[in-house]
Amino acid sequence: MAVKKISVALDPDVAEAAASAADAHGQSLSAWLNDAARSRLVIESGRQAVAEWQTEHAELTVEERASAEALLDDLLGAARRGSA
Repeated sequence: MAVKKISVALDPDVAEAAASAADAHGQSLSAWLNDAARSRLVIESGRQAVAEWQTEHAELTVEERASAEALLDDLLGAARRGSA
């Protein structure tokens, strides 16, 4: 797969933590950052989809949001809370 090389600037503590996380996962820093960016893009896409749905239908109720949170906790567990 082709890649596009870019230069990024990170806060020193973020750069160190990202490098450590990449190493712990047996990945290069570039691969780890690519995975992190892809995950963030999926989240943003989901947020946009919810916003579009709410525009067409109605805003989610407190109960619907709580139900969704519970479902996500059941499906994703500790990973959702950042413990994985």
